[in-house]
Amino acid sequence: MRVKPAALVLVSALALGGVAGVLVRSVQDDRPTGDARPAVSASSDPTASATPTPSTAPAAADPAVLSPGRAGPVEVGMSKDAALATGFLDADVPGADGCPDLPLVWKPALADTFDVQTLGNGEISSIGVRGTGPRTAAGLGVGSTAEEVRRVVDEDTAQEAGFGQSGLFDYDDQTGRWIGYLFDASPDRLRGSDVVSFVELTKGAQPGLVRSGC
Repeated sequence: MRVKPAALVLVSALALGGVAGVLVRSVQDDRPTGDARPAVSASSDPTASATPTPSTAPAAADPAVLSPGRAGPVEVGMSKDAALATGFLDADVPGADGCPDLPLVWKPALADTFDVQTLGNGEISSIGVRGTGPRTAAGLGVGSTAEEVRRVVDEDTAQEAGFGQSGLFDYDDQTGRWIGYLFDASPDRLRGSDVVSFVELTKGAQPGLVRSGC
């Protein structure tokens, strides 16, 4: 018996539909049980925060991390406004004991550890470190021995720093920045066990390692 074209199309459609149904059930049966929703990454989740937590914040944001010419985000050569934007300094503070007003000073919590010197326009010209906490990537800072410093700096010959003191210096020729380590002994009397009493960070000019009364 000859099947009419319309009937043939209907039979074919029913047959294909049956096959498709079998395939769909097969795929569904292969899915894992439980919640099969895809995980949402931080980049695609609009509620995820892009702000790093303190444990993952970059070391450069910590002023206790020292390098030539800088203490964390505070850099020699930085303008007054840029220095204030770091959040670690205050501006236009009245001087004490007859000293002139100070364009920039460290926040009270940091004032015993750091000092700062500026040019007439408020630009940072020098950063001093008196506290024992701040350290370079090599672990150097106030309290380090001359022997430890000499292992790291390029020039291990101590230089006269005035007042019977001496200094060892590290220079970054890529940025023109310096870090100087002061010792309370003259160059001819400096021993490996003598410790750093002061650290100074500068740019352009080598640290003088001297602070006045103001």
